[in-house]
Amino acid sequence: MNVGKIIPVIMSGGAGSRLWPASRQAMPKQLLPLVTEQTMVQETAERLSGDLFHPSVFICNAAHAAPIREQMKDMDMPVGAIIVEPMGRNTAPCAVVAALHAKQSDPDALILLAPADHHVTKPEAFRRSVAAAIPAAQKGCLVTFGIEPNGPETGYGYIQQGEAIAPGAFEVEAFKEKPDRETAQAYLDEGGYFWNAGIFLFSPEALLSEMNKFHPEIVEKASQAYKTATLKSGQIDLDEASFAACPSESIDYAVMEPTENAAVVPANIGWNDIGSFTSLHGLKKGDAGNAVKGDVIAYNTQNSLIETDGPLVTTVGLDGLAVIVKDGSILVAKLDAAQDVKKIVETLKAKERFDKL
Repeated sequence: MNVGKIIPVIMSGGAGSRLWPASRQAMPKQLLPLVTEQTMVQETAERLSGDLFHPSVFICNAAHAAPIREQMKDMDMPVGAIIVEPMGRNTAPCAVVAALHAKQSDPDALILLAPADHHVTKPEAFRRSVAAAIPAAQKGCLVTFGIEPNGPETGYGYIQQGEAIAPGAFEVEAFKEKPDRETAQAYLDEGGYFWNAGIFLFSPEALLSEMNKFHPEIVEKASQAYKTATLKSGQIDLDEASFAACPSESIDYAVMEPTENAAVVPANIGWNDIGSFTSLHGLKKGDAGNAVKGDVIAYNTQNSLIETDGPLVTTVGLDGLAVIVKDGSILVAKLDAAQDVKKIVETLKAKERFDKL
């Protein structure tokens, strides 16, 4: 197969509920400048640009199409297409739609499927990892990128590395569910285990072939949704009825775990998925372990994340807290309990406080 360039397909469907109230349904974390002056989706698009790549394709919901287009325009960055999902159906249908679109736009291209909300401090190393993955993808492998762990993290799935199949690329021996701390430490002690970043490189033919083996119904319904989509001004709106009938499944469970053609490329790229205020604090903390943004006076305060979009926030004697003020809502949480912020969002939904979502 003669491979031209890679088509980056950026998945921008998440709600970022663990980052409420900074992240809202109308403006979720991927559309916000959480770490740098650029938004997460701008960082991602810039990282997936250069000689290797076609212009990025975005898969998102209808409410986020215009902000993405505007943010790309602000960077003078071309957009390959914006594909609108009428509702969320997880990443496996997303991958099928990406493959169908790639076959139509450049049949020789590989697809790099990547979430919009990851922060990478070594973009050049990331591009080198992508280049290293190309030979394995050309052979028909579904390649995932394994992040070299820097500690016994329990919040990620793990990938066990197998035999080498190409320079820098290895068979996947096994995918492991999120472990407890003792198991995660055992993985680190043994070596050859990597965090699963949820970034994939594959040919359209390889992805569709394997998906047809394990979940033909996803291929059928996603194909119907794409073939009967409406096209207007570079935006592809998937057919609502067909997509609604598509099973909701992640690409990991649907195909990466059962396939015999999975490969992993270890990647030391300074990766963080910004999954909670804890990870955001870890990236931004400075003096006294604090990360502060906005009008803040912090006295005798340490190891805390304090951000406000307007009102003055003052703190005294805090240690290990997140204090977030955004659009008239306030969150105060222990950083070591930050994963449970999503429970607040669930409660707001149950109470029908949709104005706060």
